[in-house]
Amino acid sequence: MRCLYRVGDEEFFAYALTRRDFLLVSDGRLWAHESHDWLVAAHSGAMLAHRTGSVYYDVQTGSPLYYEAAEPVPPDPDATRPSRHRFRRPVGS
Repeated sequence: MRCLYRVGDEEFFAYALTRRDFLLVSDGRLWAHESHDWLVAAHSGAMLAHRTGSVYYDVQTGSPLYYEAAEPVPPDPDATRPSRHRFRRPVGS
């Protein structure tokens, strides 16, 4: 499974059981498709983000929007300690 988290609030909000279709965690609705490293809105066809490695970047600003993990990360019970899955800017960026 591919899990998407929002950069900033670390919320697990979408997942893909197949290689390309992302569903919303909240209700299981189809949210986006991935094609050639581009994340495309399922219903409008709008370009949402571009993937480099495991990070998806905003098409307009280049800011990191989402990051991908291979499985859901359980909430960190010690909120004062940084999560080991926090977003880190890729080396060379």
